[in-house]
Amino acid sequence: MNKWSRALLLASFPLLEACGGGGEAANPSASASVSANSASANSASANPANAPSTSPSQSGSGTASAKTLPAPTLRFNDTGISLSDGLTRDGRWSVSGLNGLGWEYSLDLGQNWIRGAGDFFVVEGDGSKMIWVRTRDEQGNTSEIVKVSCTLDTMAPAPVQTQSTQEAGLRRIEFKGLETQARWEYRFDEREPWVSGVGKQLWLLGNGPARLFTRQVDAAGNSSDRSELDLVQASAGEAIEFSTNPLAPTLIAQLPESSEVLILHGSVRQGDADYVRIDVPPMRSLASLKLVHYRSEDKIAFFALQRSVVFDAGVDTSRMIAFGHFGPEKLGQNLVENLTAAQLSAGPIVLWMQQTGSQSTDYAFELRLSSSP
Repeated sequence: MNKWSRALLLASFPLLEACGGGGEAANPSASASVSANSASANSASANPANAPSTSPSQSGSGTASAKTLPAPTLRFNDTGISLSDGLTRDGRWSVSGLNGLGWEYSLDLGQNWIRGAGDFFVVEGDGSKMIWVRTRDEQGNTSEIVKVSCTLDTMAPAPVQTQSTQEAGLRRIEFKGLETQARWEYRFDEREPWVSGVGKQLWLLGNGPARLFTRQVDAAGNSSDRSELDLVQASAGEAIEFSTNPLAPTLIAQLPESSEVLILHGSVRQGDADYVRIDVPPMRSLASLKLVHYRSEDKIAFFALQRSVVFDAGVDTSRMIAFGHFGPEKLGQNLVENLTAAQLSAGPIVLWMQQTGSQSTDYAFELRLSSSP
């Protein structure tokens, strides 16, 4: 990067910092974080319909214990959509609160008991489960039974299917073959994190990344194999090169619905900036602008937003509503999260992207709109 150009831009643009009763998260690679739930015989809270339940009981051993022992705590990793759906892809169950006692569990409503070892056991076989656990001492005394129900689903869904069409000047990618309650995710580089999509289609405009990777994640959190779409072939020569003229930015003819996502992707280098005009429709506002892809030897590029039909602010930051540099450290960040509702409201906004170095920089921004009163 030209050090004098970088110095000028850095001086003008400061850094822009600007199953239901389930268990503890056991898979750090999961797409969504999971909080810990616990099922305990001491819990008195009611469970909603179809949610896992915990109910202490004296029954299950066939004989009454001469001494009732303290009940254990049973936990598992609820990987479902919510922490009350009783759905998990993880068959590992942890047992705690033993106070030095032994423990045992049953998978057939107490007909057979299996002595436990350590502090966990693994349940296999997909389907509905009713797990019973209790403590036991050497004299045969047992605790009340902790009962937890859930559904185990370890089967990965099929890869998502994509269909590419051109519509209203945009590339429209439709996703098919999604399971009930499944979500889809996308990324442009295998080294970058997955990004959660919304709706059942994705809109793209530009000429940046050559490939799009997609997958679906089912209701239990199982991920499918990735699918790959060749964007160059899918565009069939209709890729859009964004304008390099700040007084004549590329105008997006039509924006997708508020519930959908538009990807603006391109490539910039020294002397080849990109200018895109976004006309936010009435009764809508700009909800987010996130960097979802960045590939370059140079880890710093620059962006700015101006409320206008052209970008004539130059390097006068007082005329911009947002500005700064972006790179790999900005992936996933909403670059407009600190703007006011008025700054994000209906009307024209011009997005400027520039690289002052000679290295080519591929980028992709995810743009989402929201309804506004």
